[in-house]
Amino acid sequence: MARTIFAIGPIALAAAISLTTLNAQGVVRPQGDPNPPAGITPLPVDLFTSKNFYLDSQYWLDKRYARCNTPRALTDMVRDQRFGAWGDCNFDRPIDRIVSPYPYKTAEEHYNALLTEAKKAGGPTVDTRQTMPNWDGRYRRLSPAEQWTWGRNLQTATMLSLLTPEYRKRMVQQNYHEVVNNSPQWNASFCYPEGFMRWWSEASLGGDIEVMMTANQVQFLSGIADNFLRRVLIGRSHVQKVPQWYGETVGFWNGSALVAWTANVQGWTITHSMFEYSSKMQTVEVFTPSADGKVITVDTTFYDPDAFIRPLHMVTPWEFRTGLDDPEARFTFVECRVQSTIVNGPDGKPTQLLPGEPGYVDYFGRPWAQNWEEHFEKGWIK
Repeated sequence: MARTIFAIGPIALAAAISLTTLNAQGVVRPQGDPNPPAGITPLPVDLFTSKNFYLDSQYWLDKRYARCNTPRALTDMVRDQRFGAWGDCNFDRPIDRIVSPYPYKTAEEHYNALLTEAKKAGGPTVDTRQTMPNWDGRYRRLSPAEQWTWGRNLQTATMLSLLTPEYRKRMVQQNYHEVVNNSPQWNASFCYPEGFMRWWSEASLGGDIEVMMTANQVQFLSGIADNFLRRVLIGRSHVQKVPQWYGETVGFWNGSALVAWTANVQGWTITHSMFEYSSKMQTVEVFTPSADGKVITVDTTFYDPDAFIRPLHMVTPWEFRTGLDDPEARFTFVECRVQSTIVNGPDGKPTQLLPGEPGYVDYFGRPWAQNWEEHFEKGWIK
């Protein structure tokens, strides 16, 4: 029984242990329905029949190349025992609900335009601890059907069509190897950094987002497979000289709305059959509270001239759940790889090590002492 890993993070650890048996070639080939839907003519070659996907670029933007599957469906295909199955060719998200509705070409232009608007209105608003809005509390994201970054509500080809040729190629590369070769290189599985764009992925937050405010900054804390700590520094400018995993975020208040600009981001990937992004990634976010203060609507525009053919956009409501004075609510700090060690095996596939196997680390078993005793204290009388 091979232990190839399909699930990531502590929330899916139990599911990762009981997995599918591999065939002699080490590739899981559970069968879905390989027949196309009625009225759909298959391409001469697609993701599942290709011998070299690099040579298929003329087909990449055709939804039939991924057999009408969403990116998330590709990610889950082996786990769900539907390798090669067709998705719904009529299901997709309109491009105009993914791309930015704003005329700005760069995040700096966008941010400066909003700053100009605030100045015309007599701002930016400068608050003290006594006058600033009170958003302190725990929030939960709403409207999951609207979150295209989750990869569930659009065709794979639709996402590819919004990427530049180089980043389109990178996404097809990920699609192919996650599914056809069953080698999902998911960041959280290996305890790699989550990266900035992971903030907008489905599994990144897990539970609530803790918001805590001062007159100088607004802090967002969340996590599931790793910790996310983002800070909007009020009234500052970007000063970082080295790219940061979560970037550097500055902002200002325009009345009760918070405007934030993130730059100096380290290029990385969302994973799960979605796209990579470059170190030119920048975002402008506008956080607008509802009249009753129970919902904060986050309007985000993504700018990455290396990865995207045009700026992208999404809107995410956050619903207030509890105050920071809740007597039972807690944020559980995450330390990755507790109790499990996941590595790429000699066949290039992720493998979970078991106690006693070379490379396994028992984090609750005094691993420092285990190392000394194994290598330096052999035969000693204790």
